[in-house]
Amino acid sequence: MPPRQTEYYGSDPEKSHTTKENDDPQWHAMTKENACGVLGLGADIRRSGLSSSEASRRLQQYGPNKLSEKDKVTLLQRIWKQVSNVLVGILVFVAVVSLIKGIISSGEDRLTNFIEVGLITFVITLNTTIGIYQEGSAEKAAEALKNMLSSDAVVVRDGKESKIPADQIVPGDIVILGTGDRVPADVRMLEVNNLATQEAALTGESVPIEKVTNAIDPKGRDPRQTPLGDRKNLCFSATLVAQGAGAGIVVATGDKTEIGTINSLVSQVEEKKTAVLEQIDFVSKVLACFIAVTAVITWNVAFFRIDADPLDALSIALVCAVAMIPEGLEAIVTMTYSWSVSNMAKQNAIIRKLPAVETLGSVTVICSDKTGTLTKNEMSLVAFVTSNAHYKNDTDSKNRTPHNFVRDDSYLAERPNHGKEKSAQIVVNTGASSQRDPSLASTPVPAGSSPTQAYIRNALAGGVLCSKCTLGKNGGREGEIGNPTEISILRASYFAGIQIEAMKSDSPIISEVPFSSEYKFMATVHEPNYENDGNDYGGKYVAHVKGAPDRMIKLCKYQARAGLLGEENEEPIDLAYWSEKIAILSSHGLRVLALCRGSVGRDEVRSGAALKPGFVNGRSEPWLTIIGLCAIMDPPRPECVDAIAVAHKAGVRVAMITGDHKDTAL
Repeated sequence: MPPRQTEYYGSDPEKSHTTKENDDPQWHAMTKENACGVLGLGADIRRSGLSSSEASRRLQQYGPNKLSEKDKVTLLQRIWKQVSNVLVGILVFVAVVSLIKGIISSGEDRLTNFIEVGLITFVITLNTTIGIYQEGSAEKAAEALKNMLSSDAVVVRDGKESKIPADQIVPGDIVILGTGDRVPADVRMLEVNNLATQEAALTGESVPIEKVTNAIDPKGRDPRQTPLGDRKNLCFSATLVAQGAGAGIVVATGDKTEIGTINSLVSQVEEKKTAVLEQIDFVSKVLACFIAVTAVITWNVAFFRIDADPLDALSIALVCAVAMIPEGLEAIVTMTYSWSVSNMAKQNAIIRKLPAVETLGSVTVICSDKTGTLTKNEMSLVAFVTSNAHYKNDTDSKNRTPHNFVRDDSYLAERPNHGKEKSAQIVVNTGASSQRDPSLASTPVPAGSSPTQAYIRNALAGGVLCSKCTLGKNGGREGEIGNPTEISILRASYFAGIQIEAMKSDSPIISEVPFSSEYKFMATVHEPNYENDGNDYGGKYVAHVKGAPDRMIKLCKYQARAGLLGEENEEPIDLAYWSEKIAILSSHGLRVLALCRGSVGRDEVRSGAALKPGFVNGRSEPWLTIIGLCAIMDPPRPECVDAIAVAHKAGVRVAMITGDHKDTAL
């Protein structure tokens, strides 16, 4: 059990923080040793893991690793919800009286009473059926969250790795993570190897978050105020490992995880009545009182003035009452709602609760999520910049054609207004703009034209081959594995008509320098392939290098003229030009990758060997050739621009709500 007082961020008293006994431990602010101590684990836990008996004990203590379910609404509860109002109550009362009269009477009166009972029962049944049918779509959000959870996980138990059902994981388990795995619980990382996870579902960040193992310094604040996106030593349940590998200790399971907190909030949403429903309730009560008073008066008149039998007087009063009851009110309102919802659905607007349609008419502010709502939640290559041109990529096209790329030298050619006064050094180490060679204005294609597929294949080869990512089905996100930033280059190549898998199989990786956030590049070595690399390598290997552009240009001796391959197209690199382009693209909030290549002797590389970063950045002088810059972003949905314009025209203010880190959001 956790001690009464927990220390965070090492043992420095000035940086330590304490929490009350009933507060959850702030795992991100603890060192690895402190986290193990709070969970009652030994120093060798990474090697030995939990014993089977200890895991069973903890499973009894903490419960299974699954999200709690909201009590489902039964059919009887749904029926009661539809009939529990005053007007239906009056109808039921009238039906009971008519049924009694039908039983004790005879002849034509008996038939009339039974017909009246049948009609009232039919009306109540019809109204109830319509209401249940329209409101029958139960809450799906909690179920969607459960589907995000991992089904199994690799843990260390009894000194060896084994795969177990994810619901059997307990706090204190050592979990092994690899690329493509879904994190089974909230995990405090003990080891990381280029590990990054996709956390868009929790934080809104479209790009993977690289993980660390050291404690996160709260910088004098309460550790609980640290945003989730900054808790980089934690991997959260239901997030996806985009790259790398690692091992960590489970610190929270089930409803105690961050995704479990969301599940609890979703399950506890209170239903509120809209203004129309409240008005209907009020009108129903007023009508009920009026009908009751009228029925009493009618009975007295029938009994005392026309000397009717008491039961006949009651029948007359009830007939008047039934005539005044708007028994179709609920059905009419529900059908009106249904018609409105159907019309909205045709406009791709899905409304989960029918009464919400009524409130749309009084909306003055729309608060929208960003990632996945205003944007596609799909990192996309929007532009490719060469030594003389800008190529704009149509990210909305579903056609596989090189015509998705169009030369547009004005696209992303200047800094946005908010960045024009910003120092270039803030964005990247920049230099002055350089004049371009006017003779290259139409090389390889003039403005407004599209390059050939062969040109795109050559230009983006470094992004495709220098990657271990897997593109999703039909170029989409389903089944994709890897860093979304890298996948964006594969996706752009795929929709340019390039056969990604064939391209990779024709040029397999001989050796590589894995990516690391320390040196910010990745390199792979391949046998030259004419379709990808041309024929100017003289028996040498070709090395593809991609990475942070401000670091890559310092390693480049040449630039590919107009993005063309071949020694005849190599020219001395213009550092000022590339620095300025990097600064401009970065000022637009784009992620930028530089694609470079070079030739290496066969004696420098051994097949299958893991190369050190010095293979790229440890040479005595620059040696690479830069092909171009990839500008990448999570683009807005094409329909959002028009939708926001319509909202503004209607006087509705639109606000964007995002879980992005403040630097990304602003």
